[in-house]
Amino acid sequence: MIRRLNYTGRKKIPRSRVSIHLATTIEGHLAFDTTLNLDRIAFPGNAKIFVEAYRRAFFKRFPCGTVSNPRLPKSCVLEGFDSRSLVLFRIKVTDPKGRLLGVADKIIPRRPEEELADKLCLLPVDFVDLGRSIWRLDLAGDPPSLQLNKNIENIREMARSDGSFLSLVYPEVVRQVFHKIIVDENHTDPDTDPEDWMSRWIHFAMSILGKRLLPPEGESEPILQEKLRWIDDVVDAFSASNQLLEKFVQAQRIREQ
Repeated sequence: MIRRLNYTGRKKIPRSRVSIHLATTIEGHLAFDTTLNLDRIAFPGNAKIFVEAYRRAFFKRFPCGTVSNPRLPKSCVLEGFDSRSLVLFRIKVTDPKGRLLGVADKIIPRRPEEELADKLCLLPVDFVDLGRSIWRLDLAGDPPSLQLNKNIENIREMARSDGSFLSLVYPEVVRQVFHKIIVDENHTDPDTDPEDWMSRWIHFAMSILGKRLLPPEGESEPILQEKLRWIDDVVDAFSASNQLLEKFVQAQRIREQ
């Protein structure tokens, strides 16, 4: 696996240094607050900080003071964004002339609801018109997102707590994501770029498997079979750690009552 080289001199702000929380105002607008830690990152004190919220080509920028005197936004309203839309964030640090010095991009905000996807902090959820489909995994995005049909009443609540939905949808999501990473992209090195979405998913898999054993790179038939077995193990471990079988059985019992 080829490591990405940085020829620009820009510093990458680790996502672990940034925390963004989303909420919905009484008026139904999205609002966010931010915490940011730039300690021990060698930015000049007069460098400017910006927070940008974006969805596709639409974005809003919020000036947040300087490195030596940050003024991070508290409960900033995101006018123009649908309250159920997938919104990503980026942090930019620039010199006084506007030259980019550092960036953290594709930051997934946390919402108050404890969805499985939010717990992973890997898979953002988007609400779109899917016609007759209930859900779809968008693997073309960076990072991928779970799309839910916004025309279904209470779909957010179903995705958050319905035992049948959780047990039937999320294991398949995990399987498709890792097939994309391990098989399609032949990506098996979690340290290629720790901030890359594929590397972060691999680290997640390692955490639930309880071991660092990863399938080898390659495209031969024996290696492919080894990769598929590894993906099966990840899906099983994910399902067990979230008690999805038990949740499915419980949901069926409730329906039968």
